[in-house]
Amino acid sequence: MPGSDLTQWDPLFKDDYAPAIIDELNKENVILQFMTSETPDDTWVGRQKIIPTKVGRNWSVGSIGAGGALPNAGRSAYVDFKVPMRDTYGRVGFERYVIEQSSNSKGSWQQVMPQEMRGLVEDLAFSRNRMAWSYGEGVLALVNGAQTADTTIEVDAPGNVAGSIMGNRYLYGDSTSGMQVAFIDSSDAVQGTGVINSVPAAGTTVVSDTAITCDDNAKIVLAQTPTQNSLDKEPEGILAGIDDGTYVGTYHNISRTTYPIMQSYVVSSVGTLSLDAIQQPIDAVSIQVGKGIDFFACEHAVRRAYLVLLETDRRYTGADLSSPDGGTSAAKKPTGKTISYGDIPMCVDRDAPYGMLFGINKASWVRYVMSEGTWAADEGHVLKWVSGYDQWTAFYYILDNFHCQKPNCNFRMEGIDVNQITVHSY
Repeated sequence: MPGSDLTQWDPLFKDDYAPAIIDELNKENVILQFMTSETPDDTWVGRQKIIPTKVGRNWSVGSIGAGGALPNAGRSAYVDFKVPMRDTYGRVGFERYVIEQSSNSKGSWQQVMPQEMRGLVEDLAFSRNRMAWSYGEGVLALVNGAQTADTTIEVDAPGNVAGSIMGNRYLYGDSTSGMQVAFIDSSDAVQGTGVINSVPAAGTTVVSDTAITCDDNAKIVLAQTPTQNSLDKEPEGILAGIDDGTYVGTYHNISRTTYPIMQSYVVSSVGTLSLDAIQQPIDAVSIQVGKGIDFFACEHAVRRAYLVLLETDRRYTGADLSSPDGGTSAAKKPTGKTISYGDIPMCVDRDAPYGMLFGINKASWVRYVMSEGTWAADEGHVLKWVSGYDQWTAFYYILDNFHCQKPNCNFRMEGIDVNQITVHSY
């Protein structure tokens, strides 16, 4: 009927907006919660933390018989852990137009400043979860093959852990925002910097806004400027503490070669996972130090490989026979500690290195803290004027480091055969 077409009345209609901003991002930072909450905090002042550590026994013992000479005098051996300070920074910025136009609910859904500042703290925690798994070098991936003026960069070895699957798993960027990264050669010279514009789903490449020329196996790290980057500046996490020297040869001043007692028990090239393979490092830790682990930690594919081992043990009886369930309690809450081995819970985390299973002793870990996450307000206010512009900035920082006091109370299994899925976290 003439005059009844809705398009003719469109200027009179309103848009109905939902009452809240929907956050699509992943907020589960599992290992970071352990590293910051479950381990004891210790305040920090001065340049570095010194922890005297006993690394050798007094072996001046023996049976001497009647009239025999006493054993030669001996002593225990001690050496100092020296834990350096590490930092994590995040920054936001606003211009006056944005501040004024978002000052009330009529103009915007959220005031931009508190929304962005809350979001930055969450985003920083997301990045720190990856750092808590790593070993302090800050390598996000390696370049897979020399690149010559390329914007599409081949990558592998996520976190500098050998492997060709999902080399871009720790790299983020799209058409709206992305990481600024540096490409660094074997002599630690910067070969190029760029902003990541795309992270293809296949997992083997990233797209930079700038054409990059760099060597094969160039390290990709976060960058702040063309000449400043995060290489060797990140907190030292799980791979640094639970190691035999593969990633960190000298751990917080103590050489793992000179003092093998500082080596974690590492099983390489595990292959097919088995229950006996899991029991072996548990026994090894018990033999070495008489300590037990408190929980396992791994990524999703390793947890699935373990679940396969449990299939033959599942039974359906009584009422269950009429409604069998092919899954396990792990399906309901993937990051929950509901699956166990010998009553030891298994924790799964998106950022855990691929193909590895860690046995973690909680009491051996400590977080040394100088500043527990705060907005810098040294001048008495958080917002700081950007000289020469009607713009304002604020930055948030954490000063701390992770430390494993007894690496030999923990173990690592690696090279586990898994069915890896290529999925990027958000």
